[in-house]
Amino acid sequence: MSNQFLSELIEIPENYRKVSKTNEKRNNQTVEIRRYQVAGEYTYNGPRIIEVVGSGKLISLKNLTTVPVGRLLTAEKAQILAVQLFAKAHPAYAKGLSFIRIEQQERSFWDVEGKLQTFPVQWVKFAHQNGSYNWVTLGATGVLIELEIDSRWDYFRGRRKTEMWDNDDWVLAREGKGPQLASPNALA
Repeated sequence: MSNQFLSELIEIPENYRKVSKTNEKRNNQTVEIRRYQVAGEYTYNGPRIIEVVGSGKLISLKNLTTVPVGRLLTAEKAQILAVQLFAKAHPAYAKGLSFIRIEQQERSFWDVEGKLQTFPVQWVKFAHQNGSYNWVTLGATGVLIELEIDSRWDYFRGRRKTEMWDNDDWVLAREGKGPQLASPNALA
């Protein structure tokens, strides 16, 4: 996975640099987590791109670089775009997906001036024949905000089971630097 692959899915701002690359476990598999931020400065919950790569494939992406401007897509266009993005990111895996629903949600990040930026998104959820949940989150005009492949659910605890390496609050909780996140988030 390289910036060239990422650039096929999202627009990478010119002033973004890789700030970290680590190996962790996700669903009992080793993955590589790559993080890009403004001027190469690592800042929790700031503008960022985080990609999680496993077995040479993109399995998770968080793109919180700017607030998308414009209108959200129609539900039909959002679903079509989500299918296209899954197919581009992981073609073989995408063949096992089935559409579930679209939810209106919000995403937030702290901009470089320290102001909280919150904006509306469309969360397009799919099931996979392997039993996992998968989604694409789209901002205005179809900007890709998140892509998540093979997210597992802990039915006993009523929360996500798959580790959340693209979520700074989850990472802070895991490192003992922040509170445990409420359900439906995974336990850190």
